[in-house]
Amino acid sequence: MVQRSTRSLGKGPLPDVRVLKQPDKKTLLDIGVDPRSVDILLPKTMQRFLLLKGIKPYMANILKQTMLSVGGDVAVHKDVISGKVERSDCLVIGDLRHYRRLLEKLDNQPGFSSLCSTMKEKIFKEEDGLVLDLCGKRFSWDEKPVIMGILNITSDSFSDGGLWRDPEKAYEHAMEMVEQGAQIIDVGGESTRPGSKPVSEEEELSRVIPVIEKIVSSINNVPISIDTQKSVVARNAIDSGACIVNDVSALRTDPRMLDVVKEKKAGVVLMHMRGTPSDMQKNTFYDDLIDDIHTFLKRRVELCLDSGILNTSIMIDPGIGFGKDVEGNLAILKHIYEFMDLGMPVVLGYSRKSFIGAVLDTPVNDREQGTDAMTAWSTLEGVHMVRVHNVRNALRVRDMLRSVMYSQ
Repeated sequence: MVQRSTRSLGKGPLPDVRVLKQPDKKTLLDIGVDPRSVDILLPKTMQRFLLLKGIKPYMANILKQTMLSVGGDVAVHKDVISGKVERSDCLVIGDLRHYRRLLEKLDNQPGFSSLCSTMKEKIFKEEDGLVLDLCGKRFSWDEKPVIMGILNITSDSFSDGGLWRDPEKAYEHAMEMVEQGAQIIDVGGESTRPGSKPVSEEEELSRVIPVIEKIVSSINNVPISIDTQKSVVARNAIDSGACIVNDVSALRTDPRMLDVVKEKKAGVVLMHMRGTPSDMQKNTFYDDLIDDIHTFLKRRVELCLDSGILNTSIMIDPGIGFGKDVEGNLAILKHIYEFMDLGMPVVLGYSRKSFIGAVLDTPVNDREQGTDAMTAWSTLEGVHMVRVHNVRNALRVRDMLRSVMYSQ
């Protein structure tokens, strides 16, 4: 018979037990840890999960065995050990100590040099803010997400169509957004809402150019983005003072757009969209939504880089609402961090969109709270830029959340 101790654990209140998402230096010092031990303990708290796609079985086996040997682990396909699969995704699990030891051990293994270099960059590169080279001028922001204010000079945009068609009203609204804290103004003269029809080149030019010229005459420290799929519109907008081309087709609609971006050294936002705005919602099924978008954006980025466009001028946008259903849009948001490994700033446009209305059962004029929730999520996930209608709300959500994230 096993004799169990009946000795009391002590009288008084039970210990206060808390779950910490990410202990920091202050947590350790508040405990009373010897300050000389903080640098030893802190890396042990920094758990990281790295997803490697399409790894050869022999490399997956080496990865797993090596990570196990240093105290971490790697999730691999069940048939990796037998070699019955040609490739396996690998989920590497460990803290910063494990990754350092793993990379030390793998760096001398044949065939691992490039993978180790990429892993090292992804795991140990800590960054905040955003730096972009736009038409020969460098812009930098210390905090992310950068807030891009939407200025639709259209009659049929889903949220604010017709409000800013008058150039003077459009200009005043742009100034209002700048006053509220907009860090970029995105000017568009053609609606890309689901089911929208394109407008003529002449009509689009007549809508956007006077407004861009007037904005630029008043401010020079807030970049202007032109939301267009037409190279002529992009060229004229840049000549009028814009410095970013925000193209929902990722430079596919107009084959001359790539040359314009390259020649003008403009920034470019490459967005994923299947089909065109007029028909994109007719087929929203994907075998693997995240992988499809990732592959598409990777190829468009490579095209731009191969053409000579600077990597500090390229941004990517997974295209929420462009050829995706509600579940697809939510999946993009949930997995947004997976697009970070393309090495380009990630832009998100979710403001007042229909998936928010579907989730909350609200009309377009009652989606601010849902939009603010998406801004909070984007801030937590490290998204670089968000495109919103209500700049004041977005800025306040971002700044409040960051104050908590970076508090001591």
